[in-house]
Amino acid sequence: MSGRPPDFGEFSAVDRGDSAALRAYLDAVGADEAVARWKELSFDLLEPRPGAVLVDLGCGPGDDARALAARVAPGGRVVGIDASRSMIAEARSRSGIGDVEFVVADAAGLPLDDGTADGCRCERVLQHVDDPGAAVAEMARIVRPGGVVVAAEPDWGTLVVDGGDAETGAVVAAAAMSRVRSPAVGRSLRRLFLEAGLSEVEVLARTLVLTDGGRAEMLLGLRDAADCAVARGLDAGSAAAWVAAIDAGAAQGRFTAAVTSFLAHGRVGDRPA
Repeated sequence: MSGRPPDFGEFSAVDRGDSAALRAYLDAVGADEAVARWKELSFDLLEPRPGAVLVDLGCGPGDDARALAARVAPGGRVVGIDASRSMIAEARSRSGIGDVEFVVADAAGLPLDDGTADGCRCERVLQHVDDPGAAVAEMARIVRPGGVVVAAEPDWGTLVVDGGDAETGAVVAAAAMSRVRSPAVGRSLRRLFLEAGLSEVEVLARTLVLTDGGRAEMLLGLRDAADCAVARGLDAGSAAAWVAAIDAGAAQGRFTAAVTSFLAHGRVGDRPA
């Protein structure tokens, strides 16, 4: 395994970490074919059309917001929102087509009036916030009746890795959940959408199966998970042996890892007069 990713926990406070490394990671992951297909599906479910107003929450360097802007042109507008000032600065510096505005704001307090947008999406964002339910409620609040809310999140509790000592692997997988604030939010999306008052809620699941060690390290951060397990009490020698076994399996073409992601979409109903 190679190409070790940054600390996933830094996405909860980008401006206090290595923001350049985090941006580079987002660019690399966004270029992954499977991730790109998942993104495209989330775009489609948002029902973009010319003239629509869409919000991309947790927009990072803004590539998804610009992609959406092309889909709502002519006459449409996209607002990209991120809690990180450095991410928004990068988003504003990148060229693009269409009407896109980038705003610094917290997910639990979006600076938009009720019913401002025709749709709102987020992807791999709710795992990094303390209260995903509050963020989903805000997404629903800013979307007009009949509009769509979309969220795509991994569930780190589904991480499995074949190779090495099975008991050690289970400890490492459990430690992987400690890296982000809301690691199991994927399985909770349907409930959170319903609690936010959304209707016609549907949830899709996709298990990403990885057989290339380098790609798995980039997307899953297995070495970092092993380090977290050691910090939580796993014997360092056992962790090192597990990583070595995983590396050996990858070199022999016998490596497999998988994690399941969930994608929820729902519609905003009529609001009380």
